Amino acid sequence: MRTTRLYIPDAIDTNSINKNSSPSVTLDTEDSRYLIRVMRYKEGDRVELFNGDGNNYQAIIVSAGKTTQLQVESYAKNDTESPIAINLIQALAKGTKLDLVIQKNTELGVTRVTPVSSERTVLQVDQKKAEKKAEHWNRIARSACGQCNRSRIPVIDPVTSLEQWLQQHKDERSILIHPTAEKTIKQIKPATSLNILVGPEGGFSTRELQMATDAGVELIKLGPRVLRTETAGFAAISIIQSLLGDMG
Repeated sequence: MRTTRLYIPDAIDTNSINKNSSPSVTLDTEDSRYLIRVMRYKEGDRVELFNGDGNNYQAIIVSAGKTTQLQVESYAKNDTESPIAINLIQALAKGTKLDLVIQKNTELGVTRVTPVSSERTVLQVDQKKAEKKAEHWNRIARSACGQCNRSRIPVIDPVTSLEQWLQQHKDERSILIHPTAEKTIKQIKPATSLNILVGPEGGFSTRELQMATDAGVELIKLGPRVLRTETAGFAAISIIQSLLGDMG
């Protein structure tokens, strides 16, 4: 049976593991219910924990109930991170599309996701909604890490405007996915970090494309077909991971 992986927010003192005072972890009610009632784990069973520090922690259930206590028995570095740091700058999209974008691109190894508003963005997010969305998106990223065996959680930035992002990241290695561009991903030079910009349902405006090129962003096409906003990032990151990263 595959070992269940759970995210915990607690830091773990690795120096105390395997000693007389091995660290203990207490799961909250939600994780306890999932582990004990849904997955049918019991005292004496083992699970794997991660907290975003790059390690996997093996732990044993020592008490099970509304809150579940585990004792950490060992740890190991989890070497599943891509050699290229990829930041996806994704325009806000309607419905739950950004949920899917964050989940799947976490699985593909993205390092950071920056949601941006643009001139043709249909979804508008005020400050109160933005805070709720940020926590929701972070939960999705953590859950995806648990599924895909990552122990470092991608950073999910607060929503910002495309114009502000471009001002803050001028002359970084950045590409923008555009169906009429002349260059393809195969033509970009190797890099240790790369920003990928993906527009909203209606695409970036002419003014925004000019701002991007003025900031040093290269326009790149993925092929002869026009991809949806939620598909373009998947395709671009998959190709980049195959060409420059650790896939393929």
